[in-house]
Amino acid sequence: MNSVATHPLSISRLFSAIQGNLEQRAYSPQTIKAYLGQLRNFVRNKNLTNPRDVTDVEIRQYLADLITQGKSRSTVDQAYNALSYFHKAVYNQDLVLEGFKRPGKKKLKPVVLTISEVKKIAVSAENLKHRLMIELAYTAGLRVSELVEVKVQHLNLEKLKMFVPGIGKLGARTTIFSAGLKDALQRQIGNKGPDDYLFPSERGGNLTTRSVTKFFKAALQTSGIEKEVTPHSLRQSFTAFMLAKGNDKASVQSLLGRRAL
Repeated sequence: MNSVATHPLSISRLFSAIQGNLEQRAYSPQTIKAYLGQLRNFVRNKNLTNPRDVTDVEIRQYLADLITQGKSRSTVDQAYNALSYFHKAVYNQDLVLEGFKRPGKKKLKPVVLTISEVKKIAVSAENLKHRLMIELAYTAGLRVSELVEVKVQHLNLEKLKMFVPGIGKLGARTTIFSAGLKDALQRQIGNKGPDDYLFPSERGGNLTTRSVTKFFKAALQTSGIEKEVTPHSLRQSFTAFMLAKGNDKASVQSLLGRRAL
């Protein structure tokens, strides 16, 4: 980012320049809003009128205060990243805080769904395709990114197995799915060819992970289930279910395509 310093340097112009830079870098609207919110908090905390009055020492102290206040790792990271853009815009230099230690990330226990809860969410989906996607993601332990990439040729209806191609660093694997989905899957296949997506978008390509998140959230709200879950929770729930049934960790890892549980 080039320096946007003016004489005098305006806070509002600075924020506009930072927002424009983030938009050019294709940051999501939510991330941009969060970064600007962090910067507004910083400006209010310092009662700042001239951005050039801020030193690296003050930025370090501000971040340290966030940690002292018990703010989460994600909040501190967000503030750090936002202030890095702020510093670059004002001084045309990277923000370097040697030795600054961020709080450790807390490993939260995943919230899992019972079989009945998954069914309740699935039947609350807007249409049969969305219902089938929720059920398949659960009974096959799929990531959302894998669910939208399923093609007809990946399914073996007779053996109730599914081939999951490798994505990025993730290796290919074979997983299972419920026998109860066989007829619904056959109907979903219909006249599609082997290379066709099982769950195509209206334009014929694959759906986006964002669209899955959107219809899952809507189904969750309609279902009345008050757990804080996401589409990824279906995969976590599959893991919990398989282990509860007595399957050994190695076999579950194989189905999930993970090295460890």
